[in-house]
Amino acid sequence: MRAGEALGAARARAATARERGAHADDLERFRVQPAQRPGVEALLEWAVIEPDVDQLRSTRRLGAPITLAKQTLYRALRQYNGQVLAQQTRFNLMVAMHVAELSDRVTRLEERSGDPHGADHAAR
Repeated sequence: MRAGEALGAARARAATARERGAHADDLERFRVQPAQRPGVEALLEWAVIEPDVDQLRSTRRLGAPITLAKQTLYRALRQYNGQVLAQQTRFNLMVAMHVAELSDRVTRLEERSGDPHGADHAAR
């Protein structure tokens, strides 16, 4: 039996089993609702990395020495971390701005074409 034949036979057996009531699991509870698309303002806000130094703590038993070590390490690496965060924030902002420009361009193209949902939506 070839792979294509095996696939067809497996689909036929599965269809027959479904008709008999097998595979009747209710999967509706696993459906994920689509998230709302964030706006440009949210993307720009999320692009800026602002670590919260107050989060440098340990809640474990005997966590005070761990917290002290974390804070000391943070202070020792402040300049390096600041440079890395600045570079990453610049990159994030540039990407967010590019996404915003592309979104505006798509909107203008959709308006020009007269299709508010775009060509991809019409093809579905």
